[in-house]
Amino acid sequence: MENKKLACLFGNNADISLDEKVRVINEINKIGSLTFKIEVDEEGWTAKCKEVKGIIASNTNPKPSDDEIESQIRDAVFAAFNVRFDKKCDVKSPLNFEYSFSK
Repeated sequence: MENKKLACLFGNNADISLDEKVRVINEINKIGSLTFKIEVDEEGWTAKCKEVKGIIASNTNPKPSDDEIESQIRDAVFAAFNVRFDKKCDVKSPLNFEYSFSK
């Protein structure tokens, strides 16, 4: 049985405007969702998005924390969707991504 987890896409990042969040959410809604499969070995971990093959996150830590994984995945998603960081905004993320470890 897989240990699935959900994480907020925008986390607590106040540097992304509401308009930018809406743009990114609309783009992701066209895809459907973002689901990542994580593989861990002695050299570190890699998270690959099932829906968008080019979204990959990784690190050399073989025992990553949830915060590390979520942060690296967010960075990869932000890069893939060209997220612009520009102003403070206190709107919580209405969109989550899912991730689980491979067996």
